Amino acid sequence: MRGYLLLLLAAGLLPNCAAGQAPKFHVLVFYSTSAEYDHVQFANDAVKFLENTGRGKNFTVDTTTNWDDCNEAKLRNYQLVVWLNESPAKEEHRQAFQKYMEGGGAWLGFHGAGYNDQDTHWPWYVDFLGGAVFHINSWPPLPAKLVVDERNHPVTAKIPESYVAPLNEWYVWKPSPRLNPGVRILLTLDPANYPLGLKDVLLSGDCPVAWTNTKYKMIYMNMGHGSRIFSSAAQNQLIENAVLWLGGGAAPAQEQQAEGMRISAQAVLANAKTNRVYAVSTGENAVIVVNGASRKATRVAVGKEPSTIAINSASNRVYVGNAGDGTVSVLDGATDQVIATVKVGELPYVVAANSADNVVYVARTFSNTTTVINGATNQTSMLDLNIQATAIGVAPELNQIYLIDQGDELTILEGRTNTARKIRAGDHLWGLGVNAVTNRVYLGSTHGPIVTVFDGKNASISSVKVGEMPCAIAVDSSANRVYVANYADSSVTVVDGSNNAVLGTISVGIHPQAVAVSPASHKICVANTGGSSVSIIDAQSNSVSATVKLGSGPYAIALDAAGKTAYVKCFGDDGVISIDLETQATSRIAERPEAK
Repeated sequence: MRGYLLLLLAAGLLPNCAAGQAPKFHVLVFYSTSAEYDHVQFANDAVKFLENTGRGKNFTVDTTTNWDDCNEAKLRNYQLVVWLNESPAKEEHRQAFQKYMEGGGAWLGFHGAGYNDQDTHWPWYVDFLGGAVFHINSWPPLPAKLVVDERNHPVTAKIPESYVAPLNEWYVWKPSPRLNPGVRILLTLDPANYPLGLKDVLLSGDCPVAWTNTKYKMIYMNMGHGSRIFSSAAQNQLIENAVLWLGGGAAPAQEQQAEGMRISAQAVLANAKTNRVYAVSTGENAVIVVNGASRKATRVAVGKEPSTIAINSASNRVYVGNAGDGTVSVLDGATDQVIATVKVGELPYVVAANSADNVVYVARTFSNTTTVINGATNQTSMLDLNIQATAIGVAPELNQIYLIDQGDELTILEGRTNTARKIRAGDHLWGLGVNAVTNRVYLGSTHGPIVTVFDGKNASISSVKVGEMPCAIAVDSSANRVYVANYADSSVTVVDGSNNAVLGTISVGIHPQAVAVSPASHKICVANTGGSSVSIIDAQSNSVSATVKLGSGPYAIALDAAGKTAYVKCFGDDGVISIDLETQATSRIAERPEAK
């Protein structure tokens, strides 16, 4: 037996403590397997990372999914407590943790473990986090450049001054922890990221992502959403440093508070039959209506904080989702007057009209039910599809509706019967295009360079390799071409809809996240949100024919009936910008006139 042990020691197969070295410290890790799916993914990866790091750095790691282990007797055996994806809800667990920390314990918390709002009812925890209360977040998860604030802190040792963190959901706190003189901010979102998000967008300001409240031995890190958190060597070093510092052993100047907003790619739409363009004016609680022939605009008052638009060209009705008051304003497209205001529930995000049955579908943020509006009566009903749709595509010719959230399934709804079926169609789906002529649906993803193609004729799934993070898709049905905006590598992929062959990859501006195509002119326009520009693509040569610079980030774009003018919504602008696609001349429309 002695010889066998010597062989094991020589091979390095026993832990360090078995070699006569007592562990430096002991870590207890709390996590949930029933939390949000991406938070569970992170937790599973984090457990493996911590266990592997412990073996290499000589500390022990115990894990638990039972909050009853958060008691005084248990906690006193550990030098560090880690919360991966949630925090305790019961008072006895909270009291035990507070006593542990006030008695000199150490804590490392990630992402969802720090989430708090008006429903948390734990004031001590808010103070523990430096006074920070969750305010808003970016969505969907995206990579972001981080900058190091505290170069001399042990947790940031060996970390470059900046690095690109893997895709994550980024939280904003209000008040900012930086306002607390007892807080040291370790890392911050680089302002160069702004605007950051495809739906919920961070626009500006100071956004800390990792800090320590010096009243306690603690670190909070905003990272912790999805399966890519540990794909960065720099970030892995940061987390390792935090564990070792916590286990072993004048405030920065006030910056501008980070701000953000929720956006929709349907913030501007064109009605090809009437040659009118509709654009939300969120800050003015209005919709701008542009006559495509005369370029004259009127402003129509709607509900509070309109963000998204749908058009039923058959009935000539326009539907405006008002995020601020949970309503949809119905406009008569002939007079552009509001003829009804329909209550649909909080935070309507996607509105889609099916002209085949004259119904409108409304998906809402934080709701798994879909509100259905009868276009003839404006009466509503609820449809339980168990999906928080981020995009809805409609094929009136087929009377089918297609819905996705940021999951892995495509939901196909039959319009006449309201029966639904779900098909596994990728991973972290985002962006949707429909070609009703060929009965094909194109689905993007924020997790890889793949567009999934659903062929409705034979219910088959195929895939096309495109650029990184395809987030927006436009279909030219008459030419059978598909244009895919790839957020992460600033390109557009052109796909032949007949055989899914890639016809070209076109470099455009930074972070394209909206694309529009005109079947009339075959013009393609790309909104480069990060580059504050619009790329105009020549369909014949599959190349950029012109780039139009704009003052702030464009996030939604539509082309008029003739395909000769683009209309663009930009951050921080309650008007709409028109671009003449022949001359590239721009003009700002409807600059705060009196509401009609």
